[in-house]
Amino acid sequence: MAGNLPLLVFPKAKNIKPPKGNGFPITQPSFPPHQKQVQRLTSQFTQIRNDFSLYKASMSNVVSGLEPEAVLVIEIAGKIEDFKQAIEAAGLEWLGEWDLDDIEPDEDFYILDKNKKKTARMVPRRLFLSLVNEAALNRLLSLWTTWQSRGTLPIGQTKWRDVFSRIINLRRWGIEETLSETGMLERWEQYLDIIFPEQKVSFQIELFYRKNQDRRRLNERIISSLLKKIGGGLIAPPIDIPEIYFHALKAEVPANQIKKLLEETNSPDKQVDIELFIFAGIMYFRPTGQQLASVESAEGIHGSISKSKCNLPPISAIIDGVPNLKHEALSENLLLDDPDNLQALYQPGERKHGTSIASLVIYGELDQPSSEQLQRKVLLHPIMQPTPDRRSEYVPEDIFIEDKIHIAVRRMIEGINNEPPISPDIKIINFSIGDLSRPFTHTPSPLARLFDWLAWKYRILFCISAGNFVGDIPIDIESFNKLTTEKKQLATLKAIETQLSERRLLSPAESINALTVGALHFDYSGEYEPSGRIDLFPDTIIVSPASRLGHGFRRSIKPDVLFPGGRQLYMSSYHGKLSIPPTQKAPGQKVAWDSSTIGETSRYLYTCGTSNSTALATRGGTLLYEVIQSLKSDYDNQIKEDLISVLIKALLVHGACHDKVSKSSLLKAYKTKSNSRKIKEIISRYIGYGTVDILRVLSCTEQRGTVIGCGEIGEKEIHEYSFPLPPSMANRKDWRRLIVTLAWFSPINTNHRNLREAKLELSPGRTNWSGVPLAVSRQDTDHNQVQRGTVQHEVLEGEEVTKEYHDGENIRLQVLCKADATNSLDEKIPYGIAVTLEVKEGVNIPIYQELKAKIRPRIAPRSN
Repeated sequence: MAGNLPLLVFPKAKNIKPPKGNGFPITQPSFPPHQKQVQRLTSQFTQIRNDFSLYKASMSNVVSGLEPEAVLVIEIAGKIEDFKQAIEAAGLEWLGEWDLDDIEPDEDFYILDKNKKKTARMVPRRLFLSLVNEAALNRLLSLWTTWQSRGTLPIGQTKWRDVFSRIINLRRWGIEETLSETGMLERWEQYLDIIFPEQKVSFQIELFYRKNQDRRRLNERIISSLLKKIGGGLIAPPIDIPEIYFHALKAEVPANQIKKLLEETNSPDKQVDIELFIFAGIMYFRPTGQQLASVESAEGIHGSISKSKCNLPPISAIIDGVPNLKHEALSENLLLDDPDNLQALYQPGERKHGTSIASLVIYGELDQPSSEQLQRKVLLHPIMQPTPDRRSEYVPEDIFIEDKIHIAVRRMIEGINNEPPISPDIKIINFSIGDLSRPFTHTPSPLARLFDWLAWKYRILFCISAGNFVGDIPIDIESFNKLTTEKKQLATLKAIETQLSERRLLSPAESINALTVGALHFDYSGEYEPSGRIDLFPDTIIVSPASRLGHGFRRSIKPDVLFPGGRQLYMSSYHGKLSIPPTQKAPGQKVAWDSSTIGETSRYLYTCGTSNSTALATRGGTLLYEVIQSLKSDYDNQIKEDLISVLIKALLVHGACHDKVSKSSLLKAYKTKSNSRKIKEIISRYIGYGTVDILRVLSCTEQRGTVIGCGEIGEKEIHEYSFPLPPSMANRKDWRRLIVTLAWFSPINTNHRNLREAKLELSPGRTNWSGVPLAVSRQDTDHNQVQRGTVQHEVLEGEEVTKEYHDGENIRLQVLCKADATNSLDEKIPYGIAVTLEVKEGVNIPIYQELKAKIRPRIAPRSN
């Protein structure tokens, strides 16, 4: 059957009115009776009052005239909407909110069923943060006293009545949040053993973002004064990015002050007296400097490559380390934008990561027979440099990586300092760097928020690596060696499950607008010499045992997709577990490599990991750009230039599905009677939407047709696309698959728990997916989870007889736009859509031709 047929393009969407509806009521938990809640909370309010008095006294001499403030943490059961207005009406300053993990029901908080019987359902929680001065605290305490005695509150304060009824815990933001939850206390406990008392210890201070600029400057002065008081100081200018509510400082203090802090936190009363560490304006203390996991120090092997010079301008870029521009694989295909001249800091043999990532973007795996060089140049902007001691690559401690990336993207797209943009046509940016010190917890990091904002502002697709897990796998090697291959695989998956908290995504992989890429345990290097190394998945193409896992923000699907990341082998470690061995040999993905020999430009190496898989995703997006450009003339330029990035995002995910064999392995390892209703969500934590077959979205076949579209949609609008039903499929019992994908870029509201301002939904009109005439049902992902991010991807299959329909009937695909983390959307939201219908190759149903006949290209009139 004929292949390599071009993609088809939907005509412009039809605008229709959304149906009226009130949605579904929110299920709220039952909470304690008034008197019981008063008993529970009285001591907590008393503690708040006393803590504030002590804090006021301790900070009285810090800055003359300083009005003491405190950040209140209000943790409630259930959900209360629009609480911000009540906070501000009471004179408090709103700082934010986020959803917490659900908790087990207890005697106070639980969910009732429709018969008013107590259930075992988990209880949702939400956390509010507000800042109070003494006057605002007194107003809050007055409201509490009124509710305490009467059980009611005046009109205009009823939200506080609801909050008081639902409070689980009330406290001041303190050491637990600023230092313990970020891992800093544990980190310093280990660190202090190897440094001198007067040696300086550096760290990053993230502040609560104050809307008032004067207050932000005052907080900077206060912290500078507190640092000076204990022999410390700032090591870099502050960073202040209003668009993502990010205000931070980089500082250092003598190690003996850290030692004193640790002694105070370990004392019986845990009373901390060092004013810096109890200042209410500080949200978090964090490590400073971003460093890659160790990169191979091997020299590589000699090789050669077939290449051609390309002159087309770049549409894809890489933010990484400095590459070896003279390497034979890169010398004519890579552009370098290095405004800080970081290349001067590198010695031969140190330009490893940037070289290998550029190689993968330009060529793909060098062992893959069908892989061809890109026909466009690629731009690389370095932000990393060698460490002074170990000579691995990192972002120095006195530099904000957020600042460097902000500058890099602005230089590319719009230019800075009155200079023209370096490459304004960039559509995709590769970021294969993860912050080892910042695994994702509940809320997106400033770096993730920056990528979200940049993606929205410039309409650029960022491909970001999920991160590598380089730790041991807790398997007893003696017992493991006695198992069959199938049981070894099962044991490995079970062991990985015990490490889920350690295998969380590395920042900024939780970015909601970016495409987060995990690694597939696959490469093209062929047979290899084991040399004592073990392949944990020799017979299954499955998620790499070295790939980090989801979920994403608000339990969204992350990683979004998997691309090949090499077969990562393991070997027995000295303590009998499985660890990753250093190696330069196959298996893995063959890439260009930097040699320590001056003038050597033809070294190659085998590497593995999510950095590689992300580079292949970026490469795939670049290939899709060429496909989209080729369609423009046939479809009268229906695809606007500033919508190409979001359409590429949709198409990259559109090529993904859950491999049947690997899915079966995951089900055997993880499915139980108790989690069967959540198993799709559990599986997506490992493999996201699945493995991408890029060839499926580059072209069509006679038995597989793909139709694409894009647009800009406003709040409460519906865009309707008509997907024609092939006449030959009516009343047929052949296996068929329908894949529908919607992707968008959303503006963000950092001050809202949902972050995502725009929620788009794709549905088949007034029915559900199982109601369409093709008689298909959802296969891979949970129907709720696909609604939590900025990609909705549905894989639907069927084998029963299709419903009877007539020639000319369509599936009416509707894209609906709703406001999420905002009261109203002021701007149009860019989106891309892709729909594929297929039967097995060889089945006598000409799907492509029948789709093409119904979706006729709009040919632009030729000028004479």
